[in-house]
Amino acid sequence: MTPSTNSRKQRLSLSMPGARPAYTKVPVSKGKPQLKSDDLFSGTREINILHNDDTYRLTITKQGKLILTK
Repeated sequence: MTPSTNSRKQRLSLSMPGARPAYTKVPVSKGKPQLKSDDLFSGTREINILHNDDTYRLTITKQGKLILTK
């Protein structure tokens, strides 16, 4: 584990004491992070994502597809 990865885990655990991280890392080749949608949505069908002071909505459709809207 690299120092930067360790620091990130420490920040996550310190930001919400007693809570588990909002994501589970899944091993992926080429070092690209991958998140499981079940972990990301936590039982809901819609989440808000804050990016550069804008809020985006990520929704799971009835057909199980993802839609990202601003």
